[in-house]
Amino acid sequence: MTSQDLRAIERAIAAHRAGRLKEAEAGYRRVLRRRPRDPDALHFLGLLSFQRGDSDRAISMMRTSLELAPRNPHAWINLGNVLLARGTVEGAQQAYERAIELAPESAEAWYDLGVCHRRQGESNKAVVCLMEAVRRRPDYLPGLQVLARLYYQLGRFEEAAAVYAQWLELEPENPIARHMAVATKRGEAPARADDAYVRQMFDEFADSFDENLADLGYQAPQLVAEVVEHHASAAGRKLDLLDAGCGTGLCGPLLRPLARHLCGIDLSAGMLAHAEERGVYDELHEAELCAFMRSQPVSFDLVVSADTLVYFGDLGDPIEAAARCLRPAGVLVFTVERLDDSAAVPYRIEPHGRYAHRSKYIEGLLATHGLQLERIDEVRLRKERGADVIGYRIAASKSPESGSAAGTD
Repeated sequence: MTSQDLRAIERAIAAHRAGRLKEAEAGYRRVLRRRPRDPDALHFLGLLSFQRGDSDRAISMMRTSLELAPRNPHAWINLGNVLLARGTVEGAQQAYERAIELAPESAEAWYDLGVCHRRQGESNKAVVCLMEAVRRRPDYLPGLQVLARLYYQLGRFEEAAAVYAQWLELEPENPIARHMAVATKRGEAPARADDAYVRQMFDEFADSFDENLADLGYQAPQLVAEVVEHHASAAGRKLDLLDAGCGTGLCGPLLRPLARHLCGIDLSAGMLAHAEERGVYDELHEAELCAFMRSQPVSFDLVVSADTLVYFGDLGDPIEAAARCLRPAGVLVFTVERLDDSAAVPYRIEPHGRYAHRSKYIEGLLATHGLQLERIDEVRLRKERGADVIGYRIAASKSPESGSAAGTD
């Protein structure tokens, strides 16, 4: 390759990395006009084609590149990534294995092979590869993140805790590492999950959230909607409803027929974008749950919180805030995960990162904040690691004679 071609490739790659795809494509094609069999130009133009959605062209160009330069581990990794994205898992595995043969020190190649094994349900093989990725490069964050989650899914909580702790040492301000290091170790639980943890976690999973919950048999929206329907029927009118922690709006279509006005709030902008797409909410707000409810005194006939209070240990604040924003005779309906009443603590953080609560603890808080328990049902909320997650569906009402805000001065 001439120095002119080398500079042209370098400029095209720089444009590619900066997202200037037209400029990058023009640069790769200039090289290919002079050198039709240049493996680097073919490799990177193939990668660009994949980014534009043409995976067939990408694979063809990458394979041609590898025929010309078969000892390029980065090209094998990128070919594996394209094949895996297309669902050609066996071909992707072979590409990653070839990359490891050529560059056994590559943490990226070991990581990608681990992800490939995980996709095939080969968890133990995935663990071996991810451990190797982290051994080769102890600060390789993608490997630590996936390995920690995989250990959790396998029920290897102590090992998960150790990996989260390693991740936390590298990123001490990372809210997910901080929260999950405590959860998997079952250490002393903070009073609630940090807002930054909730926001980052749900922003990251927003696009796949509904599909994942469907796979887990998620029941909370239907469970709370049944109670709302009962109260709307008893009231003989549509209600002003607050969906507190609305997420992607799974409750919205169930609540809309019962609502005169339907308001949703959530911390995650990514989740709210999906809720907006449903077209069923009159208002959507990106806000912290307790602060928003306190800012809306005596505004709602009913507050629904489906699987949102599981990110609070101490439920005093959200229950008090809900009592403030409810009108007299208003109703709070929510779900939490069950902690046996024989437990020595009122709530406990579980290895999955959510909190479980004793029913007696909840009943006491409701009474403290002027809410009368109407029902507490033991229900199946979802699946977790193949087992049913048992929780409580709770409804509590505000006195018809109450003032502007129960539990306040």
